[in-house]
Amino acid sequence: MTERPQPRVERVAWDDPAAAALRVAQQVELRARYGDDDTGHALTGDGIVATVVLRLGDDAVACGALRDVSATLGAGTGELKRMFVRPDARGRGLSRQVLSELEHAAAEHGLDRLVLETGVLQPEAIGLYLAAGYGPVENYGEWVGVTDSRCFAKDLRAAAGSPVVGPAGAARAAAAPDVVVEAVPWDHPDASALRRDMVTELAPLYPEHAFTAPDGFERLDAAHGRDAVTTFLVRRAGAPVACATHRRATGWRADDAELKRLYVAPSARGLGLARRLVALVEGDARTHGARRVVLDTGIRQPEAIALYRRLGYRAVEPPAGAWVELPVSLWFARDL
Repeated sequence: MTERPQPRVERVAWDDPAAAALRVAQQVELRARYGDDDTGHALTGDGIVATVVLRLGDDAVACGALRDVSATLGAGTGELKRMFVRPDARGRGLSRQVLSELEHAAAEHGLDRLVLETGVLQPEAIGLYLAAGYGPVENYGEWVGVTDSRCFAKDLRAAAGSPVVGPAGAARAAAAPDVVVEAVPWDHPDASALRRDMVTELAPLYPEHAFTAPDGFERLDAAHGRDAVTTFLVRRAGAPVACATHRRATGWRADDAELKRLYVAPSARGLGLARRLVALVEGDARTHGARRVVLDTGIRQPEAIALYRRLGYRAVEPPAGAWVELPVSLWFARDL
């Protein structure tokens, strides 16, 4: 049995032939996915402070680069560029090794904040960056207004001192005997009122989705309700405090179900109710024959993104064109 060669990470010049060949291969793949090269594909070596190639034996299979963008994006800011792993070498954690080496290079060059851009049709990349501690940020530079782009950032100093935080709320939820869950119709007045509260709370975060017509909420809520299967309503001491809905997943696979309008009122947060509602929606979806639950959430809701990732949801490619209607969303799924 032939032993698999161990990965070897090297710092090379920007114009290193192996690095250049990998960058060309990346652009070919992006052209196939998006119909064009990467935005800003005429990237030169200007501002590049580190280029990394990862080899398996003598075979160069992965690359990445670091650019100093302090002059345009603030002192101490670096940008990750041209992260790529050859398709035949994926699934081995090689991209994490390239990313780690670039973060080391950033520290060596006095860069303590890293930014990057990737696309909605690259869920594996989004998953990599989220797992590595990068959070969504507003699109910057040439990607402002590009609906299929998503940008991320990481503060390297904060990441170095971050404590490990485990799941919270489950024990408190188990110790809350005054919590009752019931299945109700989508248009149940208490569930509808909670969804309105959710929209009101999120409105300042997403002004681009603000309703311009007086009946905007009612129309959108009715549209979402057309595909509702089961809505779960949580009461605490008799008062409605949380809700979530299992909905038929239009535009996705035939055996997908959608988690929609999960909301916990501020007074009931920290009790593990969101986790409980996700589990209820998953159970209901399974009962109806679904094999996967999908959802979308906004880039300005880091707590929601963290919750879904802790519960095993992974970044996935959205339905065709969904990024035009939802230019500040990320999409996730979990197999049942």
